[in-house]
Amino acid sequence: MPMITRMLKPILGNRVAGMGQHQWWVVIRTAIGWAVLLYGIWMWTWWLPSLYFRMYDAYEKENIDGRTFKQYLTYHFNYWMASGGISAMFQLLVIGILTLLTLGAFIYAIMMQDSPVRGLWLCTVWASAASVDPAVTAMEGGVGMIATFGGLVLLAVLLTTISDFFAEQQRKSNEGRDPIVEGGHLVLLGLSSQTKQFLEELAICEANNAPKTVAILDTMPKSEIEEEIKRQNTKTGDLKIVCRNGLPSSAADLWKVGADVCSRIVILDEPSLPRDEADAITFGTLLTLRGQGNCGWPHGGHIAVQCCLGKNVTFMNNLYPGKTFVLSGERLGRLMVQSAQDQGLCPIFNAIIGFEGDEFYSSKAGDLGLAGKSFQEAPFWCEHTVPIGIRDSSGTYHINPEKSYKMKKDDEVILLAEDDDALVPLSKPMMDFEAWKMKFGSAKFEEADPNDNEVVRVLICNFTERGYGCAILFALDEMCGAGSECDIFCSLSEEDVMSIIKNAEEETERCLKNLKVKHIHTVPQHQMTSRHKINILQLKEYHFQFVLADAALGFQKADEQTVAMIIQMKTLLQESSPDVKFEPLVEVCTPNATLQLELCGIKNTINTISMMSKAMALVAIDTLAHGVLSDLLSATGNNMDITFLQDYLGKQPLPTQITFVEVAAMVNRAAQQVVIGWSERNEEGEQVWVVNPKNKVQPRAWTAEDKIVVIKDV
Repeated sequence: MPMITRMLKPILGNRVAGMGQHQWWVVIRTAIGWAVLLYGIWMWTWWLPSLYFRMYDAYEKENIDGRTFKQYLTYHFNYWMASGGISAMFQLLVIGILTLLTLGAFIYAIMMQDSPVRGLWLCTVWASAASVDPAVTAMEGGVGMIATFGGLVLLAVLLTTISDFFAEQQRKSNEGRDPIVEGGHLVLLGLSSQTKQFLEELAICEANNAPKTVAILDTMPKSEIEEEIKRQNTKTGDLKIVCRNGLPSSAADLWKVGADVCSRIVILDEPSLPRDEADAITFGTLLTLRGQGNCGWPHGGHIAVQCCLGKNVTFMNNLYPGKTFVLSGERLGRLMVQSAQDQGLCPIFNAIIGFEGDEFYSSKAGDLGLAGKSFQEAPFWCEHTVPIGIRDSSGTYHINPEKSYKMKKDDEVILLAEDDDALVPLSKPMMDFEAWKMKFGSAKFEEADPNDNEVVRVLICNFTERGYGCAILFALDEMCGAGSECDIFCSLSEEDVMSIIKNAEEETERCLKNLKVKHIHTVPQHQMTSRHKINILQLKEYHFQFVLADAALGFQKADEQTVAMIIQMKTLLQESSPDVKFEPLVEVCTPNATLQLELCGIKNTINTISMMSKAMALVAIDTLAHGVLSDLLSATGNNMDITFLQDYLGKQPLPTQITFVEVAAMVNRAAQQVVIGWSERNEEGEQVWVVNPKNKVQPRAWTAEDKIVVIKDV
């Protein structure tokens, strides 16, 4: 205290000289008392009212029909208590104690005509010690008894409330019974093996309109859904995940997750179910959503659906028109065949879907300065983007439209771009295409090595009913010559394999004409990776090998089996025919398997689960992606291809240096195609693929081995 006295003496003068230790304690106690009182006043006059009105404003902005403000407050309070844990309990206890002490202090001050700080001190003693000094006056004793009684009641209420709350929360947590009071959120119906990839893709989306709350409805108990998401080490980022138990086809359970007021509903495929059964469940869910109210659920949002069978896509779209956007992976089989022929196509397709790298954007032709111009001219007016199509005023998508199509002011140009900042108009084109065309003359696209209509031998491993085996067979049948053969290596019986192929032919109303399934090698599931079983395959005789993932085993087990098979195949081939290249197309389920295969020298991999999850996330955020992906993934739309630049030059010699703008001019001149990227060499001399090169007027060296990536009509 002497030291404090010496420090304050210059400020307070000689008045501090006579202050003893007791007096200093009174000053400090008084300062603390007023600080507590002021904090309690601030809490009740500003903080709590502000919190209340902020919650009310949020409730009004979200415009949640059918939910009262009381339900909204209750829901958010329960969520805060459940997610806050001990921290929330401590905050609630502090608010209660501060309220009791502040109120008691001012009651004492009013009734006793004394300092509220003294009242705060006495109330604190009484509330904590639960006793009253008999020596005090009756008035003080009365206030003390009130404070003591209030402390006991508050403590009892808090203990009872907390005990009951956690007991009720445990029941609700296990059962998922309480309704969600959100607005503008995303509802994910069903917990599937694709949920992890979907949530992780959604978590990295930076779009302004991307929902940050995801409500998951599944037949599993809420606690098991949450545990499954944690078990898969799902990286959810800033997403708020809320899980509930219920049936996706039940209106009451759909209301429980706010399906009526959400902005998006997503229905993913479940690979463990038969295709027909999975689509049947989706039909029932769509009918339930459509039958709610006058306009169905969601009121102001859309539904993104993954369809298993291509034949059901149109039916699903027509079942709930205007709100349903359906994607099917039927084209992935053809993509896998193309990637086996031109290695690199799968990574390119993977690069243009998802929220990493370039994405699909749209902008009015008038805003880009393209109104009145033909689509053939568009690439030369887009410095940082690649135009790939048009969405006209009626909402119809035209991917890779006719070159002569004149863009109207209200037409939306669909572009590949890094972000929306790249959608800026140019004052003049990067190239005078007509002058260039007059200088070099006309040319017609002629594919020097189309790689089609050849008689081939193919091997498909891990053929299953739910896999892409049948899709690969049909794609090969279109692209290979008559007399081609396919061997199948799987754990199914020959009868089961032929039954699956026959059913697929009936479903697609087509049959294999050019390709014949010659040998079906059946081995037990546990011997699929056995060296002596794999040795029966004459690997050197196959033009293409497809090693698929048996997702029914689970992603981890399927990848372990696939990697083991690849190691055995590569070892056997190196021992018998070291000069033969082993370049199979391998389907994987996890990124870890991709890394393991790269260490084995196998780079041509495809993760179909990840691709479809990324595609569904794109459609969930913006329906623009649906129009593009529906075209690129359907059997009748455009497809991506890797070609040589020489095929577009006619008599013009292959240049040694070229810009991307010149490549676009060569493709535009010769074919009904859109060039979106090209190959480059990294520092190790390996071929890498670049989509939408950012500096389109920068010359680069070009060789006969370099290739370009195009979108072209089937």
